[in-house]
Amino acid sequence: MSDLSAKNMNMNMNMGTMSAIAGGGGTRVRVRFNTQDFRKKLQGASGSLAPVLPGQAALMPTFPLLWDAELQSYVYLREFLETPANATWFTTLRAAAGTPPQNTTAGGGSTALDDEILAVLDAAGDREDRFSEIIEQHDAEGAISYYLGMLMIDPGKHPNTYLLIRVVRRIGEMVVMCLKDQIKFPRPSQFCPAIVPMIDPPMTSSYPSGHALQSRLITLALKAARPNVPHVGLLLDYLAQRVAENRIIAGLHFPSDNQAGINVADALFPMLQRGSTGKFAALVAAAAAEA
Repeated sequence: MSDLSAKNMNMNMNMGTMSAIAGGGGTRVRVRFNTQDFRKKLQGASGSLAPVLPGQAALMPTFPLLWDAELQSYVYLREFLETPANATWFTTLRAAAGTPPQNTTAGGGSTALDDEILAVLDAAGDREDRFSEIIEQHDAEGAISYYLGMLMIDPGKHPNTYLLIRVVRRIGEMVVMCLKDQIKFPRPSQFCPAIVPMIDPPMTSSYPSGHALQSRLITLALKAARPNVPHVGLLLDYLAQRVAENRIIAGLHFPSDNQAGINVADALFPMLQRGSTGKFAALVAAAAAEA
């Protein structure tokens, strides 16, 4: 259909509607929503709006308990931050992160940082085999899709499990960015020109690895929600390890970045479980009921 024909059709339809509303005699008056005509039809003699359903009092709609999971995760982030037992969360998790590799050694030979650089260079040989995974897992949505696919998690059928994944990812993201901001350790390609990343490195520091921390945290949460599902723990452990390993292969992280992220996640998960309002513990229980 040409643009001109479509415009003429729309004009004719609009004119027909206007004449039907304005017409008299046997013409049926059509009232459309969100117009003054509709408002007048609802408005009672007293000036207030009459109930939409005749003969019934106006009802207050009920807002769904499980709304947008990505945004609802902030509610659980608040619980984590406001729990008195977690008052020193940053100090505790900073200690768990440890120290990045140093460029010094007590004796001769290679340094700890030299060994890390060589490990990244050696891992580059797997890029062809892991290419699709690395690209897909680069952002949060892609990484999460691997968990959803492996455990056959349908957000519509398993809303609490899906929310649990979003919650721990959100909290893990906040924690890792705070740690990155303090540690400020360069990316591998900043140390060695022979390391050419597959993807432009994110504009954040390298240590600790956010992918390692968040994938480990998702694994811990799902293991807690599905403790009795055979072999699921081994599968989840392997997937978290593989997601983190792919970042080394891509030339974006050192092995020590990953280990630091794993250590932080292991220290962080118990903090989530002791939330003072019990929201996180209740969410894990609700997710377990969906297994």
